[in-house]
Amino acid sequence: MHKHFLLIILVLAIIGTVFYVKKGSSEGVEQVNRTVEETQTPPEPKINISTHTIEEQETFATVLEDFGIGYSQMLEILDSASSTYDLTRIRVGQPMRLAVDTNRAIKYLEYELSKENYIHIEFLTDGNYRVTQKQIQYETQIIRQAGTISNSLYLDGLATNIPEGVIIEYANIFAWTIDFSVQVQPGDSFEILYEKRSRDGKDAGYGKILAGKFVNSGRVYDAYLFEDAEGKTAYYSAQGESLQKQFLKAPLEFRRISSGYAYARFDPVLHRNLPHLAIDYAAALGTPVMAVGDGTVEFAGWNNQGFGNFVSIHHNETYTTQYAHMSGFGSGIKKGVSVVQGQVIGYVGSTGNSTGPHLHYQIKKNGTLVNPLQLELPAGDAISENKKSEFEQIVAKYDEQLNEY
Repeated sequence: MHKHFLLIILVLAIIGTVFYVKKGSSEGVEQVNRTVEETQTPPEPKINISTHTIEEQETFATVLEDFGIGYSQMLEILDSASSTYDLTRIRVGQPMRLAVDTNRAIKYLEYELSKENYIHIEFLTDGNYRVTQKQIQYETQIIRQAGTISNSLYLDGLATNIPEGVIIEYANIFAWTIDFSVQVQPGDSFEILYEKRSRDGKDAGYGKILAGKFVNSGRVYDAYLFEDAEGKTAYYSAQGESLQKQFLKAPLEFRRISSGYAYARFDPVLHRNLPHLAIDYAAALGTPVMAVGDGTVEFAGWNNQGFGNFVSIHHNETYTTQYAHMSGFGSGIKKGVSVVQGQVIGYVGSTGNSTGPHLHYQIKKNGTLVNPLQLELPAGDAISENKKSEFEQIVAKYDEQLNEY
């Protein structure tokens, strides 16, 4: 009897120990699980980005309203960004992005100024903003393309699958030395070295033109992109001479010269021989007319001497350029305003004594009319002596890339 009692006590003790161990183990696991759950960092909320391309008549305020940002907050953003960029000057065609997380908190706003830079506005947790201008990051491939002229630089460039924008920019680089409307001949040739860009795995168009060559009637013109001593980029010949001159070769893109510089020419309106101390460029109605150089508008309005809508630009103590028969004036063009080379000052028309759409263009040197086509103008500043070695390395590098093909 005593033995049976001791056996029962032993069995109960074993059962109790097992129960206690299991219960303790379960409570320990639960405690560990609770500890892990309490110390785990919650996942970061995902960010959703909305992109909007600026359209006609839109303002910064209307775009932000569409993004769900109120007027008062818009004013705060404008004020915070003002020292970096004036966001009231947003331009048609440029993208703007708003980043909002899944908790509906705005993280940042971005506006692309150009193909190179964008404004980044970070929305801080204390209600303030951090505004910076950043450079757009691209993956870049160097492309070399070439062709021979049979029709025109524009048409033959397109036939060679060169992007339209690259052709236009290439022509602009040589605008001070080659008149592509009248100088180009069949058999002339061209080479272009430029950047092809991609962004986030998608095609992002082209970047900078790095170098170019144009052979016109056997004469070679070349251009190399280089950063000067002041940090400004410009194009130079292989000899280090600036390609940018005081005046453009022509104030517009035109079909032909309809009337040249002459001391006696039959006037089709007045029906008598008169001096024509200017160049008439035949062009389509509405073709933009550009200022050939930096200067100040000294007259913009109707001319009563037969020139119709007329603009006169004073460039310096030596030169004045004048543009006549235009259909209208460029934005903001009026007496006293400053203009820069290449700025649109008006549009081809047929106002005043005119028999059809064309631009009458004349230059005064020291107050006397001179032939624009025979005017030799000085180039800009050449490469400085302390940058010549670096420039020569750039020329050698780009020439090697041009000659690889």
